[in-house]
Amino acid sequence: MQTADSVKVKAIAVRAVPYGESDMIITLVGVETGKITATAKGCLKRGAKLRYAAEPFNFGDYVLAGRGGRYVVTECEQIESFGAITADIERYYDGCLILDALAKLSEQPAPEEFMAALNALSRLAYSNEDPDAVIRDFLLTAIEIGGNRLDFAHCNACGRALEGAARFQDADGIVCESCANFGSIEVEAPLRAFLAGESGQTHAIGLRANILLLEFVHIMLGVKISARYLTEQL
Repeated sequence: MQTADSVKVKAIAVRAVPYGESDMIITLVGVETGKITATAKGCLKRGAKLRYAAEPFNFGDYVLAGRGGRYVVTECEQIESFGAITADIERYYDGCLILDALAKLSEQPAPEEFMAALNALSRLAYSNEDPDAVIRDFLLTAIEIGGNRLDFAHCNACGRALEGAARFQDADGIVCESCANFGSIEVEAPLRAFLAGESGQTHAIGLRANILLLEFVHIMLGVKISARYLTEQL
């Protein structure tokens, strides 16, 4: 719903920074609007009605007053807080990575990326799934939405089933060592196994594999997502 001076957006708060004595500048990613910035006035005051609306991870229907990119939050009907993510430090770091990725992937409206992020946050908050696997699936989905697909179980050049180590090259994706060109990036055997969805990998292996996957996102999509949320866990 939109009028001359207000807009309603279904969005996730991906970032919030203090502004002045009591305001917050929040970055929202909306399913139909992409990234948008708004001021949450007075939300740092004790008992502020809209404090929750300025919390990262908040998902809700925001009503923004203003135009031309200058907005103020006037209302927010919370759909989900994903508060359970903040109770576990590893899941919190992983959730922050998803917010960072969503912000950088959604400069323009990107419904598929939005839904992928929403699904990943739900899995982190409400399932017993391995958080490393959640991040892996989210990043692989982002790559696929971007028009590419990485198969860590088969060589993309010759079709051979992969065992042990593999290589990554921009033109072909994941290939066996026999098909690799000079300058391709090594994917060590345990990392390849984790990225292929094989079980039995440790948390340290999952972290290293996802850090490598962030490098592939940068190469294939041109989007630099911070790895510090993962390196902090090593």
